[in-house]
Amino acid sequence: MNRRLTILMCADLVGYSALMGQDEALAVRSVRELKKKLLEPVAANHGGEVLKRMGDGWILSFPGVEAALNCAEEVQTGLADHDVIKLRIGCHIGEIVEDEDDFYGNGVNIAQRIETEAPPGGLMFSEDLFRQLSETRQDELSDAGVFKLKNIATPMRLYQWRPANLTTAPDAGALPSIGFEAFGFAPSDAETEALAMDLHEGIVKDSLKRTGVTTIDVSDDPVTPTVFLVRGRMRVARDRGRFTLTLLLREDMSTLWSGTYEGDASDPFGFCDDVVARAEADIRIQTIQHDGDRLSHLSDDRLSVSELRARAAHLFFKQTLSDWEKGLAALDRAVALSPDDGMALAMRAQQRVNWCAARHQAVSDEMVEELGRDLDHAVEDLPGSDFVYWARGAFKLQFLGDLDAARFDQQRCREVNPNFIGVTELEAHMALREGRFDDALEAFSAYKVIGSDDPFKVTRLSLTARIYLCAGDHAAALKAATEAAYLAPQNRGIQLLKALVCREAGDEAGLAAARRAAGALDKGISIHTPRVPLPDAYDWINAAVHPEADPV
Repeated sequence: MNRRLTILMCADLVGYSALMGQDEALAVRSVRELKKKLLEPVAANHGGEVLKRMGDGWILSFPGVEAALNCAEEVQTGLADHDVIKLRIGCHIGEIVEDEDDFYGNGVNIAQRIETEAPPGGLMFSEDLFRQLSETRQDELSDAGVFKLKNIATPMRLYQWRPANLTTAPDAGALPSIGFEAFGFAPSDAETEALAMDLHEGIVKDSLKRTGVTTIDVSDDPVTPTVFLVRGRMRVARDRGRFTLTLLLREDMSTLWSGTYEGDASDPFGFCDDVVARAEADIRIQTIQHDGDRLSHLSDDRLSVSELRARAAHLFFKQTLSDWEKGLAALDRAVALSPDDGMALAMRAQQRVNWCAARHQAVSDEMVEELGRDLDHAVEDLPGSDFVYWARGAFKLQFLGDLDAARFDQQRCREVNPNFIGVTELEAHMALREGRFDDALEAFSAYKVIGSDDPFKVTRLSLTARIYLCAGDHAAALKAATEAAYLAPQNRGIQLLKALVCREAGDEAGLAAARRAAGALDKGISIHTPRVPLPDAYDWINAAVHPEADPV
C-alpha cells in the first residue's frame, strides 16, 4: 500500500437527487458537463487528480494548497451564473492510504464533512489549509466560525469563499460571532472584581453552548475578529449591584443594544446566577435579531446549511406569518442540503409544531411520526444542545401529551444549560397542562426577562392571560389581555382572547369593544394565540381563540 500526504477536495452537485426526479436527462448532462468541461479539466490544469467519482460527487487530490484554492475559485466563478449546476466544495489536508482497489484516510472523512458545510457556489477551507496560505490569499477567505462536524471529535474552524458577484461585504460569509471583553467593575476591590469575573465566566460559558455561533473570550484571543463585541461593567453600592451590558457591531463599534440588571449584591452567588440567566437570554435574542441582514442580498439557494439556519431563526423572531413561511422554506432547504443535520431538523420540527399550534390544527399520524423521528435524530446528533431537548420536549407535550417524556427532556435541557430560557417555558407549559396554575405562573414569571425588546411579548401576554383565566384571577387575566390588545390591536386572535377575558371578568363595555374589533378583522391564523396544552376541562379557552371562532 502507498501512503501520501495530499490536499483533498470534495465536490458535489447540489440538488442532484431532486434534479434526477424532475429531469433525468438534464441531470445526466450536468454530471457529464462537469466531467468533460467545467470541473475535471480545470482541476487537471491545476495539477489535480480525480481519486474517485460518486455519481454526483468527486474526491480530488492536489499537490499544493494554492493549487486547490485556484482550482476551486476558477470552477465556482465559472459556474456562478449557470442555470442548473451549483457545486459545494470542501478542502482539507490529510494522509491517504491507497491500494489497488481504493484509498482510505481520516482526512477524506473530514474533507467530506467540510464540503457539507460549504454554501452552494462556494468553497470551505479547513484551518489547517488556511494557515498555509499567504496573507494575500488568506484575505480572499472569511472566517466562517467553529463547526462541530459530524463524527469528528474536535471542533474545527473553517474559512469560506464565494465568487465576487455573491459577496457584497467583507464578512458576508462569516457566521455570527461574538467577542466578550473582560468586564469592568467599581469600586476597585477584590469582591467586586470577583463578581465581575464570575459574571464574565458564566455568560461566556453559556454562549459557548450555542450551536452555529462562534464565541471568543477576547482576554484569551484578542486577534480573532468577530461580528459582535460585548462589553460589561459591574457597579456595587452598599448591598445593591448594577450590571450593564452593551452589544456592539465590531466593524464600526456602533451600539446595537444595551441592558441593565440590578439586584441584591449581598448574595453574590444569587445575584450572579440571576444576571447570567437574563443576560444570556438577551444576548441570544439580540444577536439573532441583528444578524438577519448579513446575507439578505443572497437567495436561499445560495446559502449554506448554517446560514440557512441563521436566516430562519431571524425570520421566526419577526413574529409574522409571512416571515414564518419564509423561515420554514429556509429550513426545508437546509434539510435538503444536509438531511442529517440535527440542528436544521430540530429547528424545522420545532417551527412546524409552532405552526400547527397557531392554526389549532390536528396533525396526522404520519406527521407526528416524522417529527418524532427528526427530533430523536437531532438529540442523538447534538446531545450537548439545550435547544434540541427543549424542542423535543415541546413536541412531546404539545402533540403527544406525554408529560413524562417532556419532563425528561426538560430536565436534560436544564442539565445542559440551566440558564436556557426554554427550560422555564417548558416547565410553565407542563404545569399548565397538569392544572398546577400557581406553579405555571411562578415558572412563567421567570420567563419575562427581556423587557421592551422582547419580540415574543404579545404571545407571552396571551399565554399569561390564559393561565390567570384558568386560575380564576380574572382581574390579572384582563390586565394581560388588555396590554396584549394595546400592542397588537389588529390581531384577531388577541381580540378574541380579550373578549373572552372581558366576559369572564364581567366587563360588559370591554366585551362589546373587543367583539366589534374582532368582528372587523379577517379570520385567519394568529401566531400570538396558539393552542396551548390545557387540562381537558379548560379546553373551552382554546376553542374561544381558534382562528375560525366567532367572538364569545
